[in-house]
Amino acid sequence: MTQRKRKASTHGVVIPDRKISETILDFGEPLLSQLGPAPPIEVAENALRIVITVWNAHVMAMSVWGIPEHLAHVQDLLRDPIAPQGMKDAFAALSVRRREKFSEDPRAVGEWSIVPDGHGGHQFRCDARVPPSLLPEP
Repeated sequence: MTQRKRKASTHGVVIPDRKISETILDFGEPLLSQLGPAPPIEVAENALRIVITVWNAHVMAMSVWGIPEHLAHVQDLLRDPIAPQGMKDAFAALSVRRREKFSEDPRAVGEWSIVPDGHGGHQFRCDARVPPSLLPEP
């Protein structure tokens, strides 16, 4: 699928037109697909929390945000000997996926939730946040 993009500013940063929720589900697919077609909502929330944490840590480290401390903090936590190997593996796999497929997307995930979809499943919703430098000038 070709992703349409729109220019957001004179900074040369392009913000995709694709919904951030779709992008996050695509980004997290390797982890999320392991949950099966209808995981309990708590399981889905925990998996998405991991996916969004990794996503936002990498986004904040982008020069347009200029906050690499978030990524460094996550990396420090994962270096701890008590950090679960599964978390380390998920972080490594998602970091590669981010670098290979989504490295130019500057959107962070703000508020997010999983809500019932009315058919016995659930739907993921989230807000996109962009760096202040990309907001239109008044």
